[in-house]
Parts: sequence; structure tokens; C-alpha cells
Amino acid sequence: MRINQLFILVTLSLTIGACNLLTPPPNQTAGQQPPPRIDFASAAKKLGVTETQLKAALGVPEKLPTQPLSSPPPRPDIKGAATKLGVTESKLVEALGIPPKPPGDQSSTTK
Repeated sequence: MRINQLFILVTLSLTIGACNLLTPPPNQTAGQQPPPRIDFASAAKKLGVTETQLKAALGVPEKLPTQPLSSPPPRPDIKGAATKLGVTESKLVEALGIPPKPPGDQSSTTK
């Protein structure tokens, strides 16, 4: 009888653990990872501007939210920010460490 109880306990524990590994964390879908946090201080140094200038050009608030967002933030206007900072778009994207704009993404295009 005791062996059966132990067997059930171990089986139940392993089943619950396996289910937790298969379930994606909240606010994420399977196979997707949250975007990396941008190191604005490092990016500003690479571009030869201040962190305040970089954030202002990108339209990013000075204080970033501490709570995770329910959806990803909109992509900043890279072209406009690069123009304001006097650098190329590719240099800005590289300094920020963000992936290049996906094909067909019109989010930063002005009308």
C-alpha cells in the first residue's frame, strides 16, 4: 500500500513538472521571446550623443516602465531618430542592438 502511494506521488509530481515545462510563461506565446532591453547608455556612447538626446530622438520616456507590458511597445521611428541625431539608420539600429525592420513592416514609415 505504501509503495502504491509513493508511486502515485512521484508520478503526479513528474506530470505536473512536465506540464509546467510545456506551458509558455504569461504574456508570451510559444516560440517567442520578449525583445531584449535596450542599453540606452551604451548606445548613446557608441553614437557620441547623450542618453537624454537618444531617448528624446526615439520618443522614449526618460523613465521606462517597471512593469512588463501586455503587448510589445511600438517600434520607434528609426529614420526620424537617425536624422535628428545625424547618424545613419543602420548605425542607429546597430548601436541599439535591435533587429532590422522586418520586410513589409510599415510601422515607422510616415504618410
